[in-house]
Amino acid sequence: MGGCLSSCPDDDRSMHSSNHPRSMLTRHHHHTHNDDKEAHVRTVEGRLYHDENDSRYMLPRDEQESDRLHEQHFVTKEVLGCNILPEAFQHLNFQRGGLTILDVCCGPATWLCETSLEYNNSQFTGVDMSDVWPKDIRPVNLQFRRANVLNGIPFPDQHFDFIQMRYVVVAFTLDEWKKVFNELRRVLKPGGCLQCIDSDMRITLQDDKASISRQHIETLEQFYSIQGLDISAGAKLDMRLTDLGLRIVQSEYREIALGWGGPIGTASLNLFMGKLNGLSPWFKRTMEMSDDSFQQLKEGLQQDLIQSRAYMGLHAFLAIKEPLE
Repeated sequence: MGGCLSSCPDDDRSMHSSNHPRSMLTRHHHHTHNDDKEAHVRTVEGRLYHDENDSRYMLPRDEQESDRLHEQHFVTKEVLGCNILPEAFQHLNFQRGGLTILDVCCGPATWLCETSLEYNNSQFTGVDMSDVWPKDIRPVNLQFRRANVLNGIPFPDQHFDFIQMRYVVVAFTLDEWKKVFNELRRVLKPGGCLQCIDSDMRITLQDDKASISRQHIETLEQFYSIQGLDISAGAKLDMRLTDLGLRIVQSEYREIALGWGGPIGTASLNLFMGKLNGLSPWFKRTMEMSDDSFQQLKEGLQQDLIQSRAYMGLHAFLAIKEPLE
């Protein structure tokens, strides 16, 4: 998914076994179609980004970003203690199976690969506009569809029992969130569950003695605002869910330390800085910043986050679409 094409840096259009039981996995032959990878990828400052005209998603779609998303999955699982919020099991029988499960904006599909192996009697589907998911070996009950959800989710009404969407705060602008959530509700079955997990882009500084710390944070927030993003999108998930007429049955909140407090804090800071690196072409262009100035900002910001005992809020919600009477 990439930044607004009217304000993007120049890009180079010349394209330069698992430990799981074999019975649970299948080998797929990947063929090139009209929507193949090269047709939707461009290189910017040595990294691969999507080339979809109708999406402003600004993070890369290369192996480096996939590695970051893999790590983000395991940090999230550790922080929340689960892949699926426990209340979902009160409404859906995952052990019996027969469920249809969708992960929207699935990325490299770490969550899908884990959960589809654990609940192998259900059918899992991942949707993303970038086909960075496993193409050769994957669980037999897992499939993928390449699609930009801003143009609709390519499935019929009331199709899925469980839907997840997470970490999409830099994917949608303020005016796109309603469209996406309406699509999630459309393809969710009555009685089905929708799980949404995301962080705020707003950073809280617990020890804000140095004015430079606040300057760095304000620069980040200014960039997000110019791009039309909502820095409080994570905290507003509950409002968006209730506006759809869904009933929230579980909510979780965690404060995620950035660079302090132990291994999770260290990993979370690495994830944050990795995201900032991925955003760098659009950030430098938008904020009219040189490479050296951007590097200085990164180094100063990283030090400030640790010294200020900074954290970000992580929000997780599970909502149910009431059964038809």
